[in-house]
Amino acid sequence: MFRSDLGMTFPQWRTQLRLHHALILLTGRTPVTAVAHRCGWSSTSAFIEVSRRTFGHTPGSHPAG
Repeated sequence: MFRSDLGMTFPQWRTQLRLHHALILLTGRTPVTAVAHRCGWSSTSAFIEVSRRTFGHTPGSHPAG
């Protein structure tokens, strides 16, 4: 259902949702480690790698709001 309706698998959709929430937290100046854990990544380094692959930069370099 996810693939036909949204063009992505459930895990891809879930990652997009987690990244969206992470961006909101980062804009509010929440520390990267706290963002990683609040958004469900098992480690900060895993979150940083997904963020780098998706956005082309690490979350620490994300412009603050």
